[in-house]
Amino acid sequence: MPDFDYVKVWSFPIMGPDAPDDAPTNVVEACQAVGRDLQCRWHGPDTYMQNCVWTVSMLDDGQCHLALDAGPRPKHKSAGTSPLRGFGCGGPHVEQSAQELRALIAGEVQDELAGGFPFVHWPIEKDRFLMPSLRDGRAVWVVRSSNRIVAEIGELCPR
Repeated sequence: MPDFDYVKVWSFPIMGPDAPDDAPTNVVEACQAVGRDLQCRWHGPDTYMQNCVWTVSMLDDGQCHLALDAGPRPKHKSAGTSPLRGFGCGGPHVEQSAQELRALIAGEVQDELAGGFPFVHWPIEKDRFLMPSLRDGRAVWVVRSSNRIVAEIGELCPR
């Protein structure tokens, strides 16, 4: 594993609203939008997600590495669930728009969840994966077979 010299590292809650003041707003907003969507339309083991934590590590060229890790799990609220299997990915750049980052991060998270054990299918509608896409400048979830937009990324779960 290569060593990286990060210019700055920020950690914040999966869904917000808190984040460090000096963290790039577009990256934080995109991560937290994906975090909100991670709360629903999940097929796989019952996983406790509410206290997970994003970590964004920025390199000197503006590229970022992301990690999503399990946070503290209150036993009285999460009996019968497993903690999230943490993961990391790279790719985002601080100069990308929040909408571009939403689609990119959603795709990375979807790939990580589907590619590890236990396998998680997220997000789904009936028995089909929803795919992240950028349409007319908006980050959305799409049913690929019909090309139908289901929701904007960050608005998938009922509130």
